[in-house]
Amino acid sequence: MKRFLLTAVLLTVQLCRAAEPDIVLADFEGKDYGAWKVEGAAFGSRPAVANVSPKNKVTGHQGQGLVNSYLNGDKTTGMLTSPGFVIERKHINFLIGAGNHEGKTCMNLLVDGKVVRSAVGFAIKDNGQEVLDWKSWDVKELMGKKAVLQIVDDHTGGWGHINVDQIVQSDMPRKPSFKGATPELQDFASKVPKYTFANSLEEQKKQLAVNPMLERFRVSRAIIRKDPHHPLYHFTSPENRLNDPNGLCFWQGNWHLFYQGYPPEDPRQHWGHAISSDLIHWRDLPYAIYPDPERACYSGAALVENDRVIAMYHGTMVGNMVAVSRDPLLLNWEKLTGKAVIPMNNEDGSPRPYRIFDPCIWKKDGAYYALSGGTQPTGPGGKTVALESLFRSKDLVKWEYLHPFVEDDRFTLVGDDGACPYFWPIGDRHILLFFSHMSGGQYLLGDYDKPRDKFVVTAHGKFNHAAVSPGGVHAPSATPDGKGGLIAIFNMNPAKSTAGWNQIMTLPMRLTLAGKEELGIEPAGDIESLRGEHQHVGAMKLPANEEIVLPNINGNAMEIVAEIDAKNSPMLELNVLRSPNKEEFTRIALFKDRGYRTRWMTPSRQMSVVSLDSSRSSVLEDARSRPTENAEVFLGEKEAFQVRVFVDRSVVEVFVNGRQYLALRVYPGRADSVGVSLRAQGREALLKSLDAWQMKSIYE
Repeated sequence: MKRFLLTAVLLTVQLCRAAEPDIVLADFEGKDYGAWKVEGAAFGSRPAVANVSPKNKVTGHQGQGLVNSYLNGDKTTGMLTSPGFVIERKHINFLIGAGNHEGKTCMNLLVDGKVVRSAVGFAIKDNGQEVLDWKSWDVKELMGKKAVLQIVDDHTGGWGHINVDQIVQSDMPRKPSFKGATPELQDFASKVPKYTFANSLEEQKKQLAVNPMLERFRVSRAIIRKDPHHPLYHFTSPENRLNDPNGLCFWQGNWHLFYQGYPPEDPRQHWGHAISSDLIHWRDLPYAIYPDPERACYSGAALVENDRVIAMYHGTMVGNMVAVSRDPLLLNWEKLTGKAVIPMNNEDGSPRPYRIFDPCIWKKDGAYYALSGGTQPTGPGGKTVALESLFRSKDLVKWEYLHPFVEDDRFTLVGDDGACPYFWPIGDRHILLFFSHMSGGQYLLGDYDKPRDKFVVTAHGKFNHAAVSPGGVHAPSATPDGKGGLIAIFNMNPAKSTAGWNQIMTLPMRLTLAGKEELGIEPAGDIESLRGEHQHVGAMKLPANEEIVLPNINGNAMEIVAEIDAKNSPMLELNVLRSPNKEEFTRIALFKDRGYRTRWMTPSRQMSVVSLDSSRSSVLEDARSRPTENAEVFLGEKEAFQVRVFVDRSVVEVFVNGRQYLALRVYPGRADSVGVSLRAQGREALLKSLDAWQMKSIYE
């Protein structure tokens, strides 16, 4: 009996402990943040007042005060850091909403300076109001430790803010209750019509000929093509906006381009799909991969095997997904396991020792390997730097985390991330193309240490040579060309609002090794098939300080091939989309031997510089220019500049001596901004030749 009574007493004590009161860490009801440290401009000097300031409407909060970093819209960034506290309960519960960008719009729990838990918002609305709902961290093993909280807003795009309220230590977890707050509570089935196709090519062609989605695309394309800034020969989505290209591959005689499409009736990311035999003339196909169980289909890559194509991509809110297709036109896709093969989080909500985001995939020695792009706080002062986490699997279903993949990266910037990775052999080396949300599309070049499964980096270059936006070169998609090189394509973000469409794809380009640490970059595909009316300008002197307008060379959809010997002129100009009185023009400037001297090379080289300037490209009030793009290229002592320029209404792309690339979005507001001019600064130069073609549309 005594033993029974003792057991009962102990049980009663434990139950009483379980019922200990919650500890409120923050409710944000005060007139300021108290002891919280405020950094940046996103959070202001005091907590937000719900549905008063900022202007975004919220629901699910408690009281009137909360953290809401939408103070100046999504363009500002910042961080709130709590005072230190001791973890005294089994769980930390909190209300959170808005941005769902890992590491960018989030709340972090730090112990000993390291992030041990992290949570993002739900990125959902209810009747136009941003939903806050409960999340809970299991922190039993951390009890007794001192910790701090960070509320982070480091994203400037869509959902680039974070809402937080009512942070509480408790012995009981809180679970979200709003229907859309978690995958388990939300129906992510797409509202977009989905079709199942036959497995023979002839039957598929018959089905596509009468497919309602393709008819819808034809109607939509006819409308958006009326926009004077819609390109003639660069790919755009057939309806609504697009984002990153995905899974570029060659399968059964055709190139396949997938991309993040936003169907109007359900504008979450679906994988759009287009097909081409020459990389230039693209034919729309129905949406390929639909969300569910993931909220949206983010970026990923494709691996071609003998009997199938494997797509690996990021499924928001769940993790990284694998889908396979075997049919001739890659119209039918099956998701392996029906859920994420690399889940986003541990079951208790704690972060994994790696980031789960955009993946790529390859095969080595009978095993599959994948990268997951992200960041890690190992830069100076704990700042974030790019991270690629490596995984391995024998069956595409069970994945083992190995380690960070990249070694000796002294090239990328503090604040860069490793989104949209593509890792492929190039010549006798390897290349990692990726996208930074801060500085755009770029690459690392190096050697694949296969025994250690490490990528040892020795060189770096960019396709986007300034901030990521506006009007910059965005994310890549790439695939081997079967000849030792790669075919790559990028999306370009907008610099002006346009109705019914926005982003475009660059021209496809072939990447090769031009030297051990130098990339060859040339247009790929049958671009010459688009050439129409031709004009030629023979050799002519370019007098010093005199702009020469070429009278018969004009247009807003052109290809220009020019060879110019700078001689002793310090700077050459090639202006395109020029109005007669130069109210608008886009400037390409060539600076011979005006770049850095590469003292790390033996012998050292004096680099030349190419710049692309949109500062006077448009008189329209809503067209946004950007600082001048500057890129280096090496020219031999007697080597002339060889530029290949593609002008297509709202984009200018420049290939330089087969070894450099620059591009910008531009939006001339005048119908007469079609001229071309040349100028030599300071001393005369020599135009050796110039050829120009009017370009045909790929949509006719």
